[in-house]
Amino acid sequence: MEFNIKQPFKNTSFNDLGFGTKITAAGERLIHKDGSFNIIRTGRKSWTPYQVLLGMTSTKFTLFSLTFFILINGVFASLFMLIGIEQLNGVPKGNFINDFLYAFFFSVQTFTTVGYGGINPVGISANFVASLCASIGLIAFALITGLFFARFSKPRSHIAFSKKAILTVYKEGFRCFQFRIVNTRSHKIIDLEATVIFTWLETAGNEMKRHYANLKLERNKVFLFPLNWTIVHPMTKESPLFGKTVAEIAKIHGEFMVMLKGFDESYNQLIHTNTSYIAKDMETDVKFHPMYTSSANRPTVLHLDCIDKLVSLESTTSSTDDTMVK
Repeated sequence: MEFNIKQPFKNTSFNDLGFGTKITAAGERLIHKDGSFNIIRTGRKSWTPYQVLLGMTSTKFTLFSLTFFILINGVFASLFMLIGIEQLNGVPKGNFINDFLYAFFFSVQTFTTVGYGGINPVGISANFVASLCASIGLIAFALITGLFFARFSKPRSHIAFSKKAILTVYKEGFRCFQFRIVNTRSHKIIDLEATVIFTWLETAGNEMKRHYANLKLERNKVFLFPLNWTIVHPMTKESPLFGKTVAEIAKIHGEFMVMLKGFDESYNQLIHTNTSYIAKDMETDVKFHPMYTSSANRPTVLHLDCIDKLVSLESTTSSTDDTMVK
């Protein structure tokens, strides 16, 4: 069922996160589901290779490292071919491809400081190129090692969000907005704090403006996060969402912007993550299925695969729901 109340949004304390009030493109998120901003930068940009390499996915970073390794040694192999393959002592006579491969492998051995000794440079030109190859190799490996360490030590949130948010019944006859989160790793996160900002478009005269409201949560902070957490915003008379349906939220292009921050003991640093929900990400009159089971003399089992599992309100499935864990 859905509310039939047609109440306009109340005046609220607006909480502009930095997007401003003039981003009024209908149907566009401000924040993608993966937490990235829905913004494309064009024109003059700062060239920051370190940050680009640090932000790459592991697959892209590995491919980049291998590509760089092959290309740089290909360049040095070409230089050895240019000054003459006869200046590399120990290369057997052969065709062009054979000579290039031997020059390439000699470059790899010099670049990595392996130096098997089967081939050695002869003459000033060959020794100069070999010295340059070794110098760049040392610098490159130092940089790659630093990047690998920075990538592994970079604080990362492993908090998963439910794919769907729900509008469902709440105590005292009201409804509430809910979504669920869980830590997918076994490491400790403490002092986890949640902030939910609701943004929508509204016409004032002939001008369309974006508005923001900080939603009051039933509980906005947990000191320990051993299980899952269902974050609840009661849609009471004090809420800007009072009486609103999913259809009405869609009509005003509403978006729930979620921000989480907490202290991760494994990194010994603060971590943060964010996402968003819009009308198409929402279900009505359902509830989340419990994620964990417990029994006497046995440890509690948290079922991570159940984070998105929904059941009807009429379901008689037993639950251990409380104001924090659901």
